[in-house]
Amino acid sequence: MDLDDPIDISWRLVDDWGTDWLATYWPAAVAWALAAVCLAALLLLRRLRPLSSRRRRSAQAAAWGSLGGLSLILGVALAVNTWVGYFPSGDALGRWLDRSRTELGAVSPAGDGTDPAAPAQRGRAFQTVVEVEGHPADGAWVYLPPGYDAAGDERRYPVVYALHGAPGSAADWFAGGQIDVVVDGLIDAGAVPPLIVVAPDLNGGGQPVGHEPLNHPGGAQVEDYVVRDVVAWADRRLRTLADADHRMVAGMSAGGFGALVYGLHSPEVFAGVISIMPYTIPQAADVLADPAALRRNSPLELIAARPGASGQQIFLGQGDRESSAEAEAINQALRAQGQDSTLRIYPGLDHNWTAARAIMPYGLVWVAQRLGWERPA
Repeated sequence: MDLDDPIDISWRLVDDWGTDWLATYWPAAVAWALAAVCLAALLLLRRLRPLSSRRRRSAQAAAWGSLGGLSLILGVALAVNTWVGYFPSGDALGRWLDRSRTELGAVSPAGDGTDPAAPAQRGRAFQTVVEVEGHPADGAWVYLPPGYDAAGDERRYPVVYALHGAPGSAADWFAGGQIDVVVDGLIDAGAVPPLIVVAPDLNGGGQPVGHEPLNHPGGAQVEDYVVRDVVAWADRRLRTLADADHRMVAGMSAGGFGALVYGLHSPEVFAGVISIMPYTIPQAADVLADPAALRRNSPLELIAARPGASGQQIFLGQGDRESSAEAEAINQALRAQGQDSTLRIYPGLDHNWTAARAIMPYGLVWVAQRLGWERPA
C-alpha cells in the first residue's frame, strides 16, 4: 500500500448495507423534498373550499404539519451526519443502536471456534466489558482477526488501542471509524498482519464528556486506566503479543491528542503512535487550571523535557481543510530530537469521522511496517 496514493475508502465498506446512500446527501434531499410536499399540502388545504368539518380539516393539517416537521428535522440530521461521517452506512447505525451484544464469555485465551460461520477472510467485532478490580466495569469494543477463533489456533497477535474523541464512546471507532472493516481489508491485501483492536470507553464510567482522556486533577485518571488496566486486561483475556513493540495507541481529535500524550509518557508500553488531528494544548478546563497538569499534558513541553528520541514510530495525520500549524509544530519538535515520525496531510478532508476513517489505514500501515510487524506470506 503506497501511503501517497489518492484516498479511496469505498472498497472497505463493500456489502455494508446503506453505504451507497447514507454517506451521501441524497437521504437529506429526499427528506427535505418530503417536507416541501407536506408544506404544499398544508397550503392547498387552506386554499380549498371546506368540504369537510373543521375538526377533520384540523386533523388533516396537524398530520401534514407533523410529517413535514419530522421530515425537516430528519433532513437536517441526515445532512449533519453526512458531513460528520459518523454513520457512513446502515451497519454503522446498527452498531450504535445495538447495545446488547456483550460477549465477554466469547473472549477466550485459546481458539475455541466460537464463530465458525464467520467468513474466513473477515474477523469479528463485538462489545464486551473491561473488568478491573477496584474500578467500575466499563464497556469496550474488540476486533479479533480472521483465524483467531479457529479450533486449535494458539497464535498471538499485535494490538491497536483505539481512542475515541470527545464527546464519544467505545463504539465510535467501530461505528464512525469502521475500523474492523478497514483492518479486514488491510489484512486481506497483505498490508498488515492479523491484529487485534481494543477500543475502550474513555468517559470515566460516566456519561460522554467533552474533554480529552487524560489524568484529570482530582478527577478521573483515564490515562492510568488505559495504559495500566486496559492493556493488562487485554493481555490477560486475549492472545496478545504482550510487549511494547507489538502495541500501538491510536485516536482521532481528543483521542488523537490522548494517543500522543500516552505514547510520550509510556514508550515502554506503546512502540507505535497514530495521532489523527493532533493539537498542542489540552482543552479540559481542570487541566488548563492546574500548571503541573498542563505541563504534563502538553505535547510540545513533553517533547522538550525528554532527554532524547525514543524508539517509537509516530504517525501524525489530518486533512487539509483545517490548519496544520499545530501538527507541524509537533512533528518538527519530534524530528529535531531525531524521533522517527511523519506528518501526512490529506486533501479534501475536514475534522470529522470521514477523515478519521480515511486516514487510519495509512497510519496503521506506516507504523506496522516500521515496527517490523510480520505480514502474512
